[in-house]
Amino acid sequence: MSYKYAYITGCLVLLLFWLFIFFKRKDLRREMFWASFWGMPFGFIDFFLVRALYWNPDSLFGFIKKYGVGIESFIFLFVMAGIASVIYEFLLKEKPVKLARGNRRHFGLLFFIAFTYAAVSILFPSKAIYNLMIIGAIGVIITVYLRGDLWKQIFASAFIFSFLYLGIFILINSIFKGFVEYSYNLENTWGILVLGIPLEEIGVAFFAGAFWSTIYEYTKSYRGKRIVSWCPKHQTSFSDLEI
Repeated sequence: MSYKYAYITGCLVLLLFWLFIFFKRKDLRREMFWASFWGMPFGFIDFFLVRALYWNPDSLFGFIKKYGVGIESFIFLFVMAGIASVIYEFLLKEKPVKLARGNRRHFGLLFFIAFTYAAVSILFPSKAIYNLMIIGAIGVIITVYLRGDLWKQIFASAFIFSFLYLGIFILINSIFKGFVEYSYNLENTWGILVLGIPLEEIGVAFFAGAFWSTIYEYTKSYRGKRIVSWCPKHQTSFSDLEI
């Protein structure tokens, strides 16, 4: 069986969720697209995962096997970051509210995570997937420490996104039978499969969901959410005076 389209198929399934949320909740579009924009460059992570012999999937035009990253790498991070950033608000029908003194921008954490992961993976190249989980956990700890009001959203989003990711991964692995065994070097993992999926993948999804869930609120100084009453007919939220 050819696995050339397995990775892009997974990306497209995630993209369907991205588009559904994007068109369903107009009030979350700014946050969602912002997170996707900043998440997309993190596609470089695939380079370190391939270099660490963690995985080496087939891809469009064979870019991943040639260069370590491919088109799919950046599409995946684009849709993943966007979904993770708003999935909590979407399900609970909430929206972010600007802090009273929230005009400052805090991009430092994003750059810290990116450069620290790259540095650690250069120093310890064979542990790239575990470096990713550790750096993700550090990002979550820093966010909770600096913005304790966001802890509930962080951990709820981590579990929600993990289940979504696991479900899509199971779907792809059932369509492209043998995808995991073909694309992953299971000897370089813990060797624990959950419904056929490497445990490391679920761990990464957990910390990715946790970190990206509040990066918009943290970076742009938004606080906890307020409930919105959504009008499905006009695809907008009611004002408080209309309720």
